[in-house]
Amino acid sequence: MKILAGIVLFNPNIDRLKENIDAIYEQVTSVVLFNNGSNNLIEINNVISHYERIIFLNSKINKGIAFALKSIMDLAIKEEYDWVLTLDQDSVCMSGLINAYSAYFNFEKIGILTCNIVDRNFKTDSGFNEGEQYKEVKQCITSASLISVNAYKETDGFDEKMFIDSVDFDLCINMRLHGYKVIKINFDGLLHEVGHGRNVRLFFKKYVSYNHSPFRQYYMARNHKYLVYKYPDEFSKLKEALREIRAELIIFIFEKNKFAKLKKRWKGIKDAKVMIANLK
Repeated sequence: MKILAGIVLFNPNIDRLKENIDAIYEQVTSVVLFNNGSNNLIEINNVISHYERIIFLNSKINKGIAFALKSIMDLAIKEEYDWVLTLDQDSVCMSGLINAYSAYFNFEKIGILTCNIVDRNFKTDSGFNEGEQYKEVKQCITSASLISVNAYKETDGFDEKMFIDSVDFDLCINMRLHGYKVIKINFDGLLHEVGHGRNVRLFFKKYVSYNHSPFRQYYMARNHKYLVYKYPDEFSKLKEALREIRAELIIFIFEKNKFAKLKKRWKGIKDAKVMIANLK
């Protein structure tokens, strides 16, 4: 199997990037770095110079996660890779991740393989029952997703209009609508960091306050609303409206810079209407 690991870069922490590359380098055939207009290009090039099997794709401006991931998948198709492992620039794979995934390569209609994600800042439930080795899930995050190139070729690919946020969920839905499965394996495969999250309680239930920036809040709100209308059979509009209220309450109660974040979310929801109109 030819396996390509793809990492999207935007002003990465150089020490963490090197740790990321080192963790996956010996597990895959090649590593591709897509630089999205980083301002520390000299430092990135210094890192690359220490490796033989790194492909470097450079964009002078930030074209977004979706464009970068689409470019990585286009390369994988052209060079006839079998699988692509997508990674965030600050995520670190565990030893044996690809070996753990390989047990499922021959499962029928696999679109994406994912694993248990261990966050640096907060705890989450893996969702597995005792003794359960794998299960089908509806969606997974970009980092540590192993994408079947053959399955991807039958989908609509990454949606560049989304720029960042929910890009991964969009592809998962697209895979399932084309008859492919998203399979999660019971293996702690990735050390990850989502914003600066922490566990909180709201109305006696456990949630995570991610503390994303106002910039990210805009795209999170905009793109999720877009997804709800792009795939109307996949979502309940009432439930998603309640989900938005909960997200705003968590920001208001638990996070700093709350008003700037809320304003960006409201603008994102407003701007989503233009994207939704173009779907019709």
